[in-house]
Amino acid sequence: MRIPAYFFLLVFIVSCSPSKNSQEVLIFNLSDLIVDTLYLEKDSQTRNLGSNFTFFEQDGKEYLSVFQSHKLLTYSYPEGKLISKVPFEVEGPDGIGSFVSGHYLEDSLIHFLSNGNWITATKNAKVLSRLALPEAGADRLASNYTSFPTNPISKIGNRYLVSDVPYVLKESLLTYENWMIKFDPTNSTHEYVEFKYPKYYSGFLDDSVFGQYSHYYNPDKNEILISFPATDSILVISENSEKWISAAPKERMNFLRGTTEERGEFIAFLPNHTSSRHTWVCYDPLSKKTIRQSIVTPNNKLTKEEGKSPMIKLLVLDENYQKEAEVILPDQLGGFSTPKGYYLNIGYTRTEDEVAFARIDFSKINP
Repeated sequence: MRIPAYFFLLVFIVSCSPSKNSQEVLIFNLSDLIVDTLYLEKDSQTRNLGSNFTFFEQDGKEYLSVFQSHKLLTYSYPEGKLISKVPFEVEGPDGIGSFVSGHYLEDSLIHFLSNGNWITATKNAKVLSRLALPEAGADRLASNYTSFPTNPISKIGNRYLVSDVPYVLKESLLTYENWMIKFDPTNSTHEYVEFKYPKYYSGFLDDSVFGQYSHYYNPDKNEILISFPATDSILVISENSEKWISAAPKERMNFLRGTTEERGEFIAFLPNHTSSRHTWVCYDPLSKKTIRQSIVTPNNKLTKEEGKSPMIKLLVLDENYQKEAEVILPDQLGGFSTPKGYYLNIGYTRTEDEVAFARIDFSKINP
């Protein structure tokens, strides 16, 4: 049977047509996406405000709150005026402990992670309950329930998603799986979210940077995004499956393990300050973008002495986790989502009495 010549022409056209997944990834400077700037007051007793803000509405007005240095700070939005500062006790019946490793704000309550406990208090600093979080098994040795370095607590139904992050990665932990829990404080039950570190992290043992993952919950898809610092892909965990999605800058990342040093009875973990690494991942519900900060070349004295130019990027993925843009940042930045847009902490742009947060309009990427 003879096949018409136009058939081959049609096959050639279809095979050479660009697919949606192979679309060009756009490059932006941060200034290209900034639409306005929010300035928040900072008192002399607060060293920094961080970026872990919670947006809420009350009596028709809008506010931002953050827990910092054992104080709950609340700001008017968008004016940025500090309208209340509630101190929390360290000890006593209303004490929350000297080291709080995470918190979650909702309605009139604030929940704390403190020394392996889940503490619930009012926003007026009255402790209502203390519950013990699950103890570590013999294979974990000691749990570290925390929202650091970037592992915010999320609420899923009546349960709270909490991370257990290793200080440093040990060989025995490469096969460990129970790195997160969904904790229900109404009955103190929990369910593990299981995943393993990739096998090649055996090359990053005893490193204080590369052993710590970050995560974010995507409520629109009911999926958990796990970002490992030396992995160019992001692990996506859903109810019945998991998959890896590509999320790396166009530049090659150079992951360099740190060293250890004996100092008397202690061991110091010394990270390599010239190494590349992925720092955090976030999902912005308003724009439906997944964003990941990647440090190709750190902005510090050591890299500049080596004649290298700093390169830090924000990778922007669409709602189907396809990379659509890379945004060049001036330095490492943290951010938070609100119903009004996504904000990045850009520091002191006017005075040291206020912190500037740039609102990013992701719709500029694909207008």
